[in-house]
Amino acid sequence: MNSPMISLRDVTVDNWKACIELQLKEDQKHLIAPNVHSIAWSKVEPNLLPLAIHANDTLVGFTLVDSRPYSDDGCHWILRFMIAADYQGRGYGCAGMGKVIEFITFMKDVRAIRISFVPDNEAARRLYLKLGFLETGEIDNGEIVLEMKL
Repeated sequence: MNSPMISLRDVTVDNWKACIELQLKEDQKHLIAPNVHSIAWSKVEPNLLPLAIHANDTLVGFTLVDSRPYSDDGCHWILRFMIAADYQGRGYGCAGMGKVIEFITFMKDVRAIRISFVPDNEAARRLYLKLGFLETGEIDNGEIVLEMKL
């Protein structure tokens, strides 16, 4: 069986409703803000880019990335990342995050990527460490901060 082609697509008038309908498992809902909040946030902060994660033509997840560094450190943030419950356990998390990292590396003056997660989200910790993020020792709004130097 061939692996699906993973791609990132802009959230638009045509797909935003499908993005907000993506659901996590019931026991994961406390781990990440709903996609509707992230899409709304991106409308008041134009540097935030909401992106739909697709496997071939199937919407499987959502991410929100910052298109500019918070300061002159060249560090860009992945503010949200989720794979919908129906698509978890199929490798889409790893492949999708790989695409997000690749997307950010093409931004201007990127030196590092940061991401954070709530402490009890062990699946996120394992995924991010597997992909090369390292713990910084920082806590931001109660979340553990990881960084990948580029």
